[in-house]
Amino acid sequence: MRKSKARRNRKGRPDDSESARFNGANSTYDNEVGGTDDARSEVSSVVSGCSDHTSDRSIENNAADEDGESTVDIDNRDAEVKEAIEGLLEKSAKHRQDCLKIIMKHFLKSDMSDVLETHKDTLSSALEKCIRKGKSEEQCLAAVLVAIVGIQIGSVEGGEEMFRNFKSVLLPIIMDKSANVNARAKCCEALGLYCFVAASEISELVECMSKLESIFQNSYFKGDGTVPVVSPGVCNLHNSALLAWGLLLSVCNWSSASELVRSSFSQLPALLQSADVDLRITAGETIALFYEILYNEDELEMASSTLEEEKLCECLKSLATDSNKHRAKKDRRQQRSSFRDILKTVEDGVTPDERIKFGKEVLELYSWTRKRQYEAFRSILGTGLNFHLKSNDLLRDVFELGPPIPDDLHSKGSSSHFERHLHNQAVFKARTKVRGKLRDKRTAFRS
Repeated sequence: MRKSKARRNRKGRPDDSESARFNGANSTYDNEVGGTDDARSEVSSVVSGCSDHTSDRSIENNAADEDGESTVDIDNRDAEVKEAIEGLLEKSAKHRQDCLKIIMKHFLKSDMSDVLETHKDTLSSALEKCIRKGKSEEQCLAAVLVAIVGIQIGSVEGGEEMFRNFKSVLLPIIMDKSANVNARAKCCEALGLYCFVAASEISELVECMSKLESIFQNSYFKGDGTVPVVSPGVCNLHNSALLAWGLLLSVCNWSSASELVRSSFSQLPALLQSADVDLRITAGETIALFYEILYNEDELEMASSTLEEEKLCECLKSLATDSNKHRAKKDRRQQRSSFRDILKTVEDGVTPDERIKFGKEVLELYSWTRKRQYEAFRSILGTGLNFHLKSNDLLRDVFELGPPIPDDLHSKGSSSHFERHLHNQAVFKARTKVRGKLRDKRTAFRS
């Protein structure tokens, strides 16, 4: 949902009355750092010093725009995209697929807001037709493009109405058991991401989560307590549905999240027994996300009353040290790495801490909330993610990166190694202080 200026409560999670909710991670860290005068002053002094050095550097003007494209290139690109949009109305399925690929190529690496303003109705109706009547490959391409359009359109007027139109097309495919499983999986991803970006009503979010859960709950234990046997394609569908469900969980307000704790949290450990490594890891990360929410809301006792924590920890430890030879070596390595982080969150409340560098900037993934959101955008955008992180207002708003930095400053206004070292020292010191306070708080709470 795209309400970039909506008010947010103290913990970064929207109030029940608020509809906007994607503004980055639900992070106590951000709030603490924002209120730490020492850390802020240290960082500010370093940044000020860096700006003093860079302000004297001259920046040459050229005929290209901020992304290095000339006016002629932009005109040719826009003309090609408009022609491809018209091509989606052709009868040939092969031609429509080629047009979808052309549109997707440009939407991944360029800002197409001008084209969307004039052709969004034509593109929207064409994509709806491709999903309703196309074959599996065409449906997959169209579903991914729907999500990319949602990322591009952001808060452009009419974006919310487009979401509702696409939702009415995606949901029937998702729920249709006779439809191709790969197409259903892509529709799950598209629905989750577009709902995250554009939905403004909590009722719409809850509706989408309910439909998605009805998909992956088929991997829960059967009535006799055994693990259901499903094909690899169906496992992929269940995994996509759970990933989309977790993405929407990351922006639920507390009243909705607490209901999900009571209704769904206790069922998720069953997915840890799945034969599919991706579904096991996604289930574990979703459990960790639940724990993160409970930690942030000081409601950890809900976990103890909802599931058997000792049994869960034993299962997580087993998966974190799994050495079964019947699993592929790559799968074992990936699983052990993921479940070590998951176990730390469940036992000690420690969240992941990753740094993603793009251009001259760094994106910090310091929570399961932010990691789930990053992975959702990466899954859809692929190689186009770096471009959108640098220039897309929506993504920069979600990850709290601030206004886009001009491309010439990225290349010519870089600070020295020593300046970056001082800046990193200040940030590390502030982060260490905050995490020390959080650990003390968690220790006192658990005791």
